Amino acid sequence: MKYWFCVLLLCLTSCFNSSSERDKNKELQDKLIMIDTSEISVRIPSNVSGKRLEITLPRCMFGFSIKNEIIDGIVEQKAAAVIFALPTLSGFPNDEEAIHRCPDFSKPVVGLSFAPLYRNIKAEKLEYGNHWFKRENYRFRLKEKKNNQELYYIGISGKQTMFVNKSETNQQDLRIDFWPFDVKDEYDAFPHQIDIYSVLDEEFSVAYTVYSSRFLHGKHKPSVSQNYFADRLIQIYKHNESLLDHPEIVQGFVNNNNNILDYIHQHSKVID
Repeated sequence: MKYWFCVLLLCLTSCFNSSSERDKNKELQDKLIMIDTSEISVRIPSNVSGKRLEITLPRCMFGFSIKNEIIDGIVEQKAAAVIFALPTLSGFPNDEEAIHRCPDFSKPVVGLSFAPLYRNIKAEKLEYGNHWFKRENYRFRLKEKKNNQELYYIGISGKQTMFVNKSETNQQDLRIDFWPFDVKDEYDAFPHQIDIYSVLDEEFSVAYTVYSSRFLHGKHKPSVSQNYFADRLIQIYKHNESLLDHPEIVQGFVNNNNNILDYIHQHSKVID
């Protein structure tokens, strides 16, 4: 009996040591990823054609979104993200240095999430102009319509969205998801985080979060005189106004998205 107890003890010790060694190796690999400045190309396949979106940046900027094996500096997967310091996308580039260096994962970060677009299952091809509404109109309920624009509720929540179509001043179809500020819950953080979805190169999408100045600090915090568009969105709902009455705020989000798309195009291409 004592013999078998010793055997069991040795097995358990061996398993523990093996698991501990794997954890150490994983921790070391994670640390190396966070400082790896070698460039890699991430390819995301389209859902509607043989095209692929190829994004080329330092390995560290993709963080832990890379799940597949990198072969000769190239990896292909269904989606990926590029990581920056939190202020970067809020008035892009709010943190100019952040777009040229590895993110510090010990501090708050934000990401550009890339994925293919999906068509409505009843449609033969991708549809543009209110793309997300045409793809999943069952998710949205009309709240109000004014000035040739519309606001929708998302599902049964109080969250709202506005679709902004491609135009002379807007590079791509855009969607702005937000929680209206509620004076009864002024400490709620959700209204200060606005989710943006944009078409990218016709068959792909990019999504990210814009933050109000509540989350921006020091040199990255916009002054009141700047009329920062995310702060203005908070202010109008404090006064029971509607986004539909403020095209200048919408244009602020559009301009910010245009700048982000310009950055993406500097580091990506669509290949057949």
